[in-house]
Amino acid sequence: MKSLRLGNTLAALALGGALVLATAPKAHADDHDGRSRCQNRVEKANHKYREEVREHGRRSEQAERAKSRLTSEWDRCYTESRGWYDPNRHEWRNDRDWDRNYNWDDDDRDRDHDRH
Repeated sequence: MKSLRLGNTLAALALGGALVLATAPKAHADDHDGRSRCQNRVEKANHKYREEVREHGRRSEQAERAKSRLTSEWDRCYTESRGWYDPNRHEWRNDRDWDRNYNWDDDDRDRDHDRH
């Protein structure tokens, strides 16, 4: 009876270990896929922001809405992947510092540029 219990315990441990090992690579792949999806969303939101700035000016309501959407995408990325994608530098950053380190004035094609 003891050997049967021991056999069941060992089988359960082996099965549990196999499940843990089988799911570890998938978690890494999911993280990569999540970052890839995040990067695409950020690039799309950044493109929309730049487009609104060119068409309506940096301080327009349209540009502010697009900027808010881009900021929301960064926040979502950071929550999901513990990082955010900087589309100007083409790199992932780990600090939650887009409010301090993103260069909003990087676009020379701004309609407001000649007004200053």
